[in-house]
Amino acid sequence: MRHFFLILISLLSVIALGSCTPEPHYVYGINVAESVGCPYDAEVVEFEYTLHSDVDATTIKVTATSPDSWITSIDTSVIGKVVCTLEPNSGASRTSTITLSAPEHVDSKIRVVQFATPPAVARHTLMFMFMGTSLERYFKTNVDDATKAIKTGLLGDNNRVLLFRQTGKTKAYISELCYDAATGEFAERRVVSDIVLSQTLVTPEDVAGFIDLMAKDAPAERYGIVMAGHGQAWIQRSALDDTGAISTFSTTYSEWTPQPGAEITRAYGEKNVLLDIEDIAKAIELSSVELDYILFDACFMSNVETLYDLRNSANYIIASPCEIMGRGFPYERTLPYLFADNGNSTDYVKAAESYYKFYRDEYVGSSRCGSIAVVDCHELEALADVTRELVDWKKYYDRKTLQAYEGQSTHYFFDFGQWGNLFDDDSTKLERFNAQLNKAVVAKFSLDTFYSAYGTYGTYPIDLDVYSGITTSTPTESKFYYNMRETNWYQSIRPETANE
Repeated sequence: MRHFFLILISLLSVIALGSCTPEPHYVYGINVAESVGCPYDAEVVEFEYTLHSDVDATTIKVTATSPDSWITSIDTSVIGKVVCTLEPNSGASRTSTITLSAPEHVDSKIRVVQFATPPAVARHTLMFMFMGTSLERYFKTNVDDATKAIKTGLLGDNNRVLLFRQTGKTKAYISELCYDAATGEFAERRVVSDIVLSQTLVTPEDVAGFIDLMAKDAPAERYGIVMAGHGQAWIQRSALDDTGAISTFSTTYSEWTPQPGAEITRAYGEKNVLLDIEDIAKAIELSSVELDYILFDACFMSNVETLYDLRNSANYIIASPCEIMGRGFPYERTLPYLFADNGNSTDYVKAAESYYKFYRDEYVGSSRCGSIAVVDCHELEALADVTRELVDWKKYYDRKTLQAYEGQSTHYFFDFGQWGNLFDDDSTKLERFNAQLNKAVVAKFSLDTFYSAYGTYGTYPIDLDVYSGITTSTPTESKFYYNMRETNWYQSIRPETANE
């Protein structure tokens, strides 16, 4: 009986207490990222936060505090945003913890990391030049891929990557991709915000200026440049203009306008940023930069007429003899080879091979190109010499037997090595030609097919037994034949035509 009364009293106590329990009182959290990074010269860093959906944010005052004096002020006047004013950093990377507070909310913290001042002279600066806007979605993928590579700590504390990027026909900017290895933070630093481009034509002087802006911001012992966009090898802007092919959306037929339904490649141009190869060579010459290498993420640039014009522009060139798909290079895989040995060297062969392997093994899509070559520019003059000695201009050959690298009915780009080996009457001269070609083409990789968006668009075979890695337009019978005869390469290997 005694136990019964104890249980009854306990139950009554619980009931009595339950009847007096107040309404539940909720305490919310402030949602904010764990950390945010900013460049060494940033004067402001911003980040966003959110409050719970049950909370009326207009009635809640959020405050933010930092214990560090280098964060000189913090503004929370705009709902959902915190703006911190910083002192410029002139030393090592530094970190501050900012505390966000609000009534009826649990405090939240975010780490602000300001990166270290870069070295006065970097070991290796890589410059990307993304020309035009029609490939913007692919350029974004390229930058995302490069960012993934950089986030692995690839750059260390002594290598730098800068971008020239268009936001419109006449607007561009320069930025740097920054990473702090100590904290794992990444940020894109704006170097020059507002570059105004000509509405008509970008000149060699303009391009030299863009290169110098990047080099001045990130001086280095070694420089490389990625030229990404559309390419048509040596074919001059004036010749393209005559055909109407310069417009992507030309309403008249042109062999240099991709056919309806074709896959996107990097070959047709955008009028105000088209540059002749001689203009690119002049731009590099006018700049203050000596390039270790040029990587062409553009179609048809491994072409002997093109490469010869650039023989004094860099030590090495990585380029494709055929079209490059809109996706371009797989920079997440390629950048580690461009910054080999902590940026002290570049593994050109592995960089080229990364492109080939990506399109062989990983690229999604049945239409693909995977041909690439590495060319030693110092060997191109000697290649012209042995070609001049070899070629018998009176010898007949059937152009239809040559490997071509586009889908035109009248071809423009033929395999250079195969063409040279047609002139086999003098075995000694031919042997010298092939030996020098092997010196000039350091490495070559290729799938056994290529895709072309031109002519009868589709996939075409490549005879890997004759694939030399570079093309020539010398055999062409196209409407650009007389333009081809004006190239420096043609006049070097056939000097008697120089005054014609």
